[in-house]
Amino acid sequence: PDGDTGTNMALTLESVAKDLASARTMTEVCGAIAKGSLMGARGNSGVITSQILRGIVDVCGSLEEIGPDDLIRALRQAADAAYQAVLRPVEGTILTVVRETAEALEAHGAGRSLGEVLEAACEAAEASVQRTPDLLPVLRDAGVVDAGGRGFTLFLASFREVVTGIPVPEPAVVTTPVLVERHLAGDDVAGLRYEVMFLLEAHDSTITGFKEAWGAVGDSIVIVGGDGLWNCHVHTNDIGAAIEAGIDAGRPSSIRVTDLFEEAEEHAWVTESSGGGGQAPPARVETAIVAV
Repeated sequence: PDGDTGTNMALTLESVAKDLASARTMTEVCGAIAKGSLMGARGNSGVITSQILRGIVDVCGSLEEIGPDDLIRALRQAADAAYQAVLRPVEGTILTVVRETAEALEAHGAGRSLGEVLEAACEAAEASVQRTPDLLPVLRDAGVVDAGGRGFTLFLASFREVVTGIPVPEPAVVTTPVLVERHLAGDDVAGLRYEVMFLLEAHDSTITGFKEAWGAVGDSIVIVGGDGLWNCHVHTNDIGAAIEAGIDAGRPSSIRVTDLFEEAEEHAWVTESSGGGGQAPPARVETAIVAV
C-alpha cells in the first residue's frame, strides 16, 4: 500500500552491509547478516527480507564453506522462515517466489555445481515472478509483477555474479502503467492509514498473544526475531492500540510511525515539483529548514 518495497529492501541490506564491514570468518559473516537485517529491517518487505537472510545463515553459519546442496537447504530454510514471519501469508508475493525457487531446486538441483544451482535458482525465481499477477488480482489489474519478488531475483542474480561472474542484468526502462500512476498519486490508497514499526524486547512466550492482539487492530503484520528481541511491523488505523500491545508483551523501542496517506501525497508533490507534473522545478537554495 505504501509503494516503497524496493527502498525498504535496499535500506535493510545497507544495514547488513555495515555490520559485515568487520566480519571475516563464516560465523562472523552469518552473525552480522542475521543481526544487521533484524535491527535494520524497514517496512513489510524489509522484515521479510531479513527472515530470508536469517534462514540462509541458519544453515550456513556452522559450515566452513557452502556447496550446492547446502545452498538448496539454505533456500528452503529461507522460504520456511519467511512464511513463518507473516501472520496472514499472501500468495503472489515474494513469499511465493522464494518458496517456488526452493521447490524447483529441490526437484532438479541434485548433482549440479554451485554455479549451476544459482543459475537454476535465477531461472525459477524469474518464472515465479512472471506468474505473480496470476495469483494476485491487484497485480494483474495494474499490469505489473510483484516488487518484492523482483527484488529477490536481483538478490539471486547478485549471488550468481559473485560465484560465476555473470553480471547482474541492467535495469529495464519501462512505462509506468496508468493504474500505478494513480496509486502513486494516492487515488487508491488502502484504508489502513498508518505503518507502525518498533523493536520489541519480550520473552518468546508472549509473542503468540502479541500477534493475536495485532491481528485485531491491523494488517500487513510481520513479526520476526527470537531470543528476546523482535522486529515488528503492522498497518493500522489505531496507533495507540498497536503500541500498547507491544507494551503489554514487553518493551518497545525505536518506534516509527508513518502516515501512508501523507506519504502518497508527498510522493505526488515531489513528482510535480521536479517537473513531472509539467511545472518548473523549484529554485535551488543554499540553506533550508526541516521542521519535525
